[in-house]
Amino acid sequence: HKAAAQGHADAQYNLGLCYYNGHGVAQDLPKAVEWWHKAAAQGHADAQFRLGVCYGNGYGVAQDQTKSVEWLRKAAAQGHADAQCGLGLCYVEGFGVEKDQTKAVEWLRKAAAQGHAAAKENLERLGY
Repeated sequence: HKAAAQGHADAQYNLGLCYYNGHGVAQDLPKAVEWWHKAAAQGHADAQFRLGVCYGNGYGVAQDQTKSVEWLRKAAAQGHADAQCGLGLCYVEGFGVEKDQTKAVEWLRKAAAQGHAAAKENLERLGY
């Protein structure tokens, strides 16, 4: 907690995980989101991905597909395979963006190239 309070991005991310999972502290999803926002503002890709998931599902924040995509896109641009897969699926389903199979395949391929199993499965499902 001390390192997170001093602005250490990894500590902020990890403290967010503690609040999200209730490890060592009472589970508090809004508090997890608060710490992930701080880490994400420093470019922490895992925190950006987690924010994308939270906004997409309404965990600790109001559900907002557009914000979900914004955070997923930031993490995906840094090579975060889970975020790339998630962003690809947003384009498949039209969550927070217009459906776009070309963009979906582009992001799913980036994740699959890193060995992401779900991305590979979704590419196969789409016929690629």
